[in-house]
Amino acid sequence: LVAPNAICQPVTVQLDNSGNGTLTASQVNNGSNDACGIATTTLNNTTFNCSNVSLSGNASDLIISEYVEGSGNEKYIELFNGTGASVNLSNYRLRLYSNGAGTPTNDVLLSGTLANGASIVYRNSAATLNPSAIVNPAVNFNGDDAVALFKVSPAGNVDIFGRIGEDPGTAWLGGGNSTLDKTLRRNSNVTSGVSVN
Repeated sequence: LVAPNAICQPVTVQLDNSGNGTLTASQVNNGSNDACGIATTTLNNTTFNCSNVSLSGNASDLIISEYVEGSGNEKYIELFNGTGASVNLSNYRLRLYSNGAGTPTNDVLLSGTLANGASIVYRNSAATLNPSAIVNPAVNFNGDDAVALFKVSPAGNVDIFGRIGEDPGTAWLGGGNSTLDKTLRRNSNVTSGVSVN
């Protein structure tokens, strides 16, 4: 007699606009086997809602959650607040470091309040794909320009995209990704930004 071998894989359940989602046994199965074959696979819980959401902890601060370096002037930066509390944006600056500059070439103080779990999108003044995004002069980058989210007090970068003081040519490359003509999104499990080059 040989015991069955249950092999599972992690699965992310995307909740819909109503906060509900479903999962099937086949999505979880990662090659389970038995000497006689697997007759059926079942799950104890197949429906989920917002009360089932589990996070490893709150984010340490705001993060740059999305970077859009599109064609022409289609440039956007999205900030996300996963800190567990509302954040006063007037304690932050969005800084652009063009062409390897070591000091900001554009430095914009933000304003307003960002609720926990919410995001805010800033755009280049000539970007048209998302006209509801907020115009921000620091969103004027190409694939070789660094962008930093700077906290006024206590003073310091809380997230950096690219490398301040470095000109990579046309783009930074790594892990099969490029910062030129790309939309890059942070993984949902990231809870802190890059504060040092």
